[in-house]
Amino acid sequence: MDIVQLIYFINIVECDYNLSLAAKKIHISQSALSQFISNFEYDHDILLFHRKNKRLYSLTRAGEKIYEFALKIVDQYEEMEEMVRIESLKQKGTIRIGMPSLILRVYFSNFFPHLLANHPEAHIEITEGGSNELRRKLINDDLDIAILIEPTNLDIKTYEQHVTQIDEMVAFFDRNHPLNKKETLKWSDLKGYPIGTFNKEFMTYSLVQEKLRQVKLEDQIKFTSSSWDYLIDITKDTDVVTIISRPIEKYLDANVFATKHFKDFIPFNFHLCRPIKNKYSSVENLVFNDIINHFYQPI
Repeated sequence: MDIVQLIYFINIVECDYNLSLAAKKIHISQSALSQFISNFEYDHDILLFHRKNKRLYSLTRAGEKIYEFALKIVDQYEEMEEMVRIESLKQKGTIRIGMPSLILRVYFSNFFPHLLANHPEAHIEITEGGSNELRRKLINDDLDIAILIEPTNLDIKTYEQHVTQIDEMVAFFDRNHPLNKKETLKWSDLKGYPIGTFNKEFMTYSLVQEKLRQVKLEDQIKFTSSSWDYLIDITKDTDVVTIISRPIEKYLDANVFATKHFKDFIPFNFHLCRPIKNKYSSVENLVFNDIINHFYQPI
């Protein structure tokens, strides 16, 4: 079997030997799928399936062995395909950068177009996600550079890290919310109000949960999402309090939404990170240094 036929075979088994369903799933005709089985069994003088009333209903012992090999081979093939894609990007000078969506929107939406205008030889592939997910990708060499929320939890001996922005987490809510009467907030002021924040893939979730845990309010996190637009929208005409980073304040209508700082605030600092290597490509150094020169803030 070639790799395509192995995929056909796996799908037949996963579809509980229903050729009609398997054919629809892999977008070929049922007759072509049936012919593939017949040809393979005839050419190799082996039965893959037990049959009852001309219908497949289970694998033979030989079929089970081939199925085990097929799963391993297809899995390795997909890993190889991903490796080829990544190596191709590297050879083309593509830099893979990961960052949270909010940071991309607020800080980098204007930066990258200017960088590429000045350096058309650079190719940039952006991966969006939470800091926890992006950290894993950076460690697994699926990213060249990542913007991670503090704490990055990376080994400083293995990863180069630069503070790129210093800010804080704040509370967002409807302008008519009772908390809008306060100048600043204590975490205990949130008692009784449903809380929204980024989901568990984001460092924000862990930081907010820890602050709430200290005042025994961690059970009040009722809404999580990767979308800051959604987290802001759910506060409109409700008593929901959303806790995320302050910079999105500039995108909000002050006649609808209010922003309040915490006395004991959570820092929203993010770092530019990359693995420490003996040698970097010229394009990677160009992009990395441009980000530092544009954003770097010494502590």
